[in-house]
Amino acid sequence: MSFTLLIGNNFITNSPKAVKFNDRYLFKLDQPSNSEIPLISIVILDKNGNQLLVVESNQVKECSPELTQKKSYKEHVLVVDKSGEIIFESRILDKKTIIVSGIFHVDNLKLTITQNYIILPTEKWIMHDRINSYNKEVSIDTEGIKVLQ
Repeated sequence: MSFTLLIGNNFITNSPKAVKFNDRYLFKLDQPSNSEIPLISIVILDKNGNQLLVVESNQVKECSPELTQKKSYKEHVLVVDKSGEIIFESRILDKKTIIVSGIFHVDNLKLTITQNYIILPTEKWIMHDRINSYNKEVSIDTEGIKVLQ
């Protein structure tokens, strides 16, 4: 079954395999035949490159003591910092749509994905894109979201 990824009010259809920024994986997605919902796997690092969070197939495997797990279900993972800022959230809307948001540090650059927009390190906002992933990886850059060949 095909699923849609919703990041920053950008719709990426046709089961994207992964999302990259600066040639680095932000997260990977999959929907095995035995799963009714899309699954996400991610490693979140802080600005110094220290591992804060590991999620495998929608399950929190490791979480820094600096963070709080607000939700930890297959359909909804929510992890916040001490001030309540969302560090990572994935939520299954229906069996065909997964929403992902969070703060990602890649090569000393901060990429913020909210439910409404993507904020690049240049402070440019990306929103309202509709991309067919053709079941491939996609990349975020200053021009928007592109399918990788």
